[in-house]
Formats: sequence, structure tokens, C-alpha cells
Amino acid sequence: MSRIESCERNVSVNNNHSNFYIIHAGVPQGSILAPHLFNLYINDIPKPINGDISLYADDTALSFEYQFLRIVPENVIQITLHNTQSISKHITTIVSDQVFMNSNIVTLQECWAVDNESYNIPDFEEISRNLLMGRPQAFGTINFCKLTVEPRITDRIEIEMGTRIITLDLLKETLLEVKDYIDESENILILGDFNHELKLGSPLESFMLQSFGTRLFSPRESTTNARTVIDGVFGRIEDYNVEVFIYESYASHHKPLVIRVHEL
Repeated sequence: MSRIESCERNVSVNNNHSNFYIIHAGVPQGSILAPHLFNLYINDIPKPINGDISLYADDTALSFEYQFLRIVPENVIQITLHNTQSISKHITTIVSDQVFMNSNIVTLQECWAVDNESYNIPDFEEISRNLLMGRPQAFGTINFCKLTVEPRITDRIEIEMGTRIITLDLLKETLLEVKDYIDESENILILGDFNHELKLGSPLESFMLQSFGTRLFSPRESTTNARTVIDGVFGRIEDYNVEVFIYESYASHHKPLVIRVHEL
């Protein structure tokens, strides 16, 4: 056993502090997670932390619960973006996830959808889709809107690209096709799996800033199993506050991004 003895801790909730108490705790040395659990015992969890950590008694699993993303305040618009890697395969997971279901807009990419299939997400309406003929392929985007949000949408622009491999020049060309619309919008978000690195000083980020005056809102943290930073949210927002969180996915190699927009 790895143990910690005579460590004094207290608990603080809403500026109310408990008395100090002494920790006598240990974890089995043979467990795969023992070093990580031991660190949790001896180190404070960094703040702010937007969730609850659950430690299971069998010492084999850790769970991070995103409770705050499951409850969307009335003055907040929540958008969930996910490279889902097949909507037909993972729609059950989406429908059972409160983060997706309580969002106002759900954007699914690499959804492998074809034109003759329908996908039902309760209380949502499909508002746009890449129309692909024949067998499913590893691209395509579907957008769903909560029924209460749909009347507020006034413009829809779709650009269909017939290739899986999109170079940076082709991506730039596509975005420039809608430059007039972007320039006319006082508040705008541009989001998706850009398939190009979004690390500090990246060519794509420089292009977005110079061409549209948009900045990167999403964290510069990996959103894929390959440790790449390619899922992102750009925007030019004057009247609202934008927060972007990285959510967890157990069905895709990409992690969803959850965007929250609310008035300042």
C-alpha cells in the first residue's frame, strides 16, 4: 500500500470552511491507477474545476462528471459540435446524453450520412445536411436545432465540397466564398473540424484574423486521440460572452466542443 499519514485538510463550500481533519488514506500499489489516485490524495485539485470527480471503490476507474453542461440557463445558447464518426452508429449515445439534448444547436461532422436516411433526435429539427449519394463515406455535416430555436434562424448558406482531403488553400477559398456574409454579421461564430492545426500562430488562425477579424475562442488543447488541435471555434463577438469547453466522447476519436453564448 502507498499511504499518506497526518495530512490535514478542510473543505470549503461557498466561503464556508469546515474544521481541519487528518487524512489516513492509501491505495494498492499494484493498481494501474494507484499513482494517479495517490496524487489526488496528496495534491489539491486545480481550481476552477467545472465538474465532479468520482473515485470508485474498486480502485479501477475515474469518472469526470460535467454536471454544469447538462443544465443550460435560460439566457444561454449552447451549441455542441462533434465529429461523431457515423451518426447512425452513435445516435443512441447522442440521444441519451443530456449535454447534447439540452443544447440549442447540435452540429455533427463526419456523420457518414446519405440522402435516403433520416435521423430522429427528439425535440430537434434537422436544418441542413450534405446530400451524399450511395454508400456512407467519412465526411458530411448535419445541423440540428432545438424546435424553440428554429424560428430565430434567418439565413442558411451551404457550400458542397466533393473531396475528403481539403488543403489549407481550398479551405481558405471556401471561407472566402462567404466573406461578404461574415463581414455583414456583427456577431458570428465559425466552427468545425478544420483538419488543420490550430496551435498558436498557425497559418489558419492568421488567415482567420486577417481575413475576417475573428479570433480563436476554443482552448488550444487536443481534441483527438492523435493529440491534434483541429476542432475549433472562431468568432467575432461584440455583445456576448463566449465560453468553449472540451467534453468527453466514448464513441469517437474526437472530443466534442460545447460552446456557450450569453449576454455580457
